[in-house]
Amino acid sequence: MVLLGDIFDFWRVRPEKALRDSVFFFRRLSDLDLRVRYVVGNHDHHLAVMHQENELLERVARGDLFSIYSPNLRWSQRINGQSIEMFYPTYCTRCRSRSVMFSHGHHLDGLESFSIQLIEQLRRLSGEDLSPSDLEMMMTYAYESIYRSSYIGEMVELEERLWKVSSFFYRFKASVLKTLRFTPIERQYEAIIRFIREQNGGRADLFVYGDTHRPDLYQRPGGPVAVNTGCFLAEENAGCRKETRDTYLIMNENGVFLRQLGRVDPLCCREYA
Repeated sequence: MVLLGDIFDFWRVRPEKALRDSVFFFRRLSDLDLRVRYVVGNHDHHLAVMHQENELLERVARGDLFSIYSPNLRWSQRINGQSIEMFYPTYCTRCRSRSVMFSHGHHLDGLESFSIQLIEQLRRLSGEDLSPSDLEMMMTYAYESIYRSSYIGEMVELEERLWKVSSFFYRFKASVLKTLRFTPIERQYEAIIRFIREQNGGRADLFVYGDTHRPDLYQRPGGPVAVNTGCFLAEENAGCRKETRDTYLIMNENGVFLRQLGRVDPLCCREYA
């Protein structure tokens, strides 16, 4: 089983409550005796930061005092008594001779956001490009700020209000743009291609993510199959619409099938020849 992040929401509640809220879910996983891979997302990004800080302390103990940027992290962590393989920002594997890349997907929004595009243009004026490490540093600064503010109830309320306002303007903008005729994956497809290219290996037959909570499947001729799994654990006010919640992806030798709890037929699928 692969979890695509945001199982813990360290943005809206104190960390101890976020951890307590996950106990039942991880107990059920333990009962099923599944091997779990966990790809860290943006709401639980602090897990990756903690791992990097622990590695730093280990290097300090050894006397290795030089800076290291790790584009791909992998470590083991025990959560509620269960040993879980952790990955950030991607987990790559193979399924029936096809290469598969899993990622939460928040890097796609980062690559497309206006603020980072502005910084990228300023960098290019000076002859430099915005590297993946630059993007990660900016995301870490933003996510850790939100994580720390979760200890202050008033800050959480303010951020919730700002999020609702920004969501309203985003929906209004989307409703008047011609790009509305495209599916969310189509709009992000170029960012997906760039993200795959920048990762080690630089190629994937199937790209799986879930950040936007909009389940869908899309492929351009000659390109990878891109699948958004939607959301399996989510509240309706967290960006997951009622008619498309409780979704998940099944992969086997026959193909990939996007399914919804309680529904007999898959929402969409791509069968292998």
